Formats: sequence, structure tokens, C-alpha cells
Amino acid sequence: MKARRKQVFIEDLKTGDVVNEMFMIAGKIDKNTLILSDRSGRIKLIIPEEDNNLIKNLDVGEVILINDGVVAGDTEEKYILLEEQSNVKKLDKSEVSVEDFVPSLAEEEMKKMMAEIRNYIESVKNQYIRKLLEKIFEDKELITRFSKIPSSLNHHHNYLGGNLEHTLNVARICDALSKINDKLDRDLMIAGALLHDIGKALEYQPSYVIDKTDEGILSGHIVLGYKIIREKIEELRSEGMDFPEELEMKLSHMVLSHHGKHEWGSPQIPRFVEALALHYADFVDAHLKYHLQKVEEERKSGKTKWGFIWDNDMKKRKRFMLEG
Repeated sequence: MKARRKQVFIEDLKTGDVVNEMFMIAGKIDKNTLILSDRSGRIKLIIPEEDNNLIKNLDVGEVILINDGVVAGDTEEKYILLEEQSNVKKLDKSEVSVEDFVPSLAEEEMKKMMAEIRNYIESVKNQYIRKLLEKIFEDKELITRFSKIPSSLNHHHNYLGGNLEHTLNVARICDALSKINDKLDRDLMIAGALLHDIGKALEYQPSYVIDKTDEGILSGHIVLGYKIIREKIEELRSEGMDFPEELEMKLSHMVLSHHGKHEWGSPQIPRFVEALALHYADFVDAHLKYHLQKVEEERKSGKTKWGFIWDNDMKKRKRFMLEG
């Protein structure tokens, strides 16, 4: 059976539009409100009925077809208003094309990125670091998750494959920095780059609904990454490798300190130059991508030369140029 394809995406919706389209359920707010999603974004669905049994019986991750919904609200926050529960039909996922609903990098693009990461691993000269990287990246279940998940829910690289893309970009930046200043330990830099977000493999669910695991909510990717590294080093030692304790401490510290500040979620601040360089590489790629994504969102909303982007440091929106 040929899958149905979406014709209209959330980014295309305008106030006053009549909606006859498919969406995935991304969340529930209350007995009358769902969060709908497709690959272009999210929007609320409001069904203002007192006895709303429909929402009770719908689960996150399911795909529904809406008939005769109306887009209300303004450019700041639009929503779909649906007067009748009967205008919603649950669809089987075999009837639809999942790529219509989940923002994701192309499979071929992800394969190329993983190949480049493996080239970085092969370029590492320190035998202990290289063996550790090989041990981790040969863990098929872990790396399958690692390559498919986003890097964040809402901030940057928030699409399937985003964590892989971000990790590779940080490795590229660290590689460049080690060429600019030969006093930096390139092997340590590459290892820190490739491992700094390895814990996200356990923090995020590799599924059609982008969300965190229970373990991810309770522990966070920094602690989980630290745990993975320590466990893999112990495996190497059990196999006969005399892995240096100081190197273990340094690699662990790079993961624990890569957010740079306690108030940014780091259990530690960077305490040697390679750890500091990793923090800045991570910061640059994450914040540059965040602004690139927000610029694109502002353009899609119809703005031309200037838009507004939320600044986490200022705790308010800032005017930002969208051209050029």
C-alpha cells in the first residue's frame, strides 16, 4: 500500500486557514489540548469540549488526521481550533511516511558523517586513546543510538542525526585549533570532541517522538557520558590493557567540564587547556547552529531583514539581522 504524504506542513499554516491534514501527537497539555508536530515544527490543537474522551484515548507518537480545523492566534503563537471530536481520525503508521513527521538528516548524510568520525579515530596516535575510542564506537547498540538522536530538544541540532552532526563539527573545530597551536594535545582534543556528548546516546530516545529517557531526565548526559567512559576503560583493563589513570582522569574531566560553568550544567569548570578548548569548540558550534536555525525560523514566518531571537544570556529577545 502506498503511503499517504502530507501536503501542508505546520510552517505553512496561516491564521484563518482551514486544516485537513495529518499530524503526529508530540504531547498532551490538558484534557482539551494536544501538541501536534511534523518535520517543520509544532502547534497546539485545542478541542474545547467538556467531555473530551478523544484526547484521553490518544497516545504520544500516534498519527492523526484532522478535518475542518481552523488556524487561530497570531504570528507569535498559532494554534488549531477543532470544534468536534469526530473530526479526528487515528491513522496506522503503515499508512503514512514517517519522514513527513520527524525532522531528520538524510541517511546517506549520516553515513558520511560517521565515516569521517571513524577517520578521526584512526588518526589518533596515542594507543590508549585510540583503543578507548574504538571500544566505544564499536559498541553497535550505543553508537546506533548516538548517531540517530538529536543534540537537544529545542536549542540546537534538535533533529534526528543532530548529535552526530554536532559531535563531528566539534571534532573539526578541535582539529583546527590543534593545528593553530601545536602546544595543544591533538589526540586529547579529538577524544574530548568525540566523547563530550556520548552520554546523549542514553539521554535521548531514538524514536519518532524526540524526548528524553527516564535515565536522561534523572542523570543528564554529562554524568551518563562520564559513566560510559569509565566503564569502557575498565573493560580495556579487564582485557589486559594498562590504561593510565591520569589519562582516565583527564578524559573524564573533559566530559565533566565541557559546558564551561557550573551555572551552565557543568559539574566542573575546565582546569587544563585542552578541556578549555573543548568547551569553546562546543560553545561555538552549539550557539552558531542555534542562531542559524532561529534565523531560518524567522525567515519562514515571513520576516525579511530583521527578526527577534531569544538570547539565553540576556534572558530576553534580541533584534537580529536575517539577511546576508
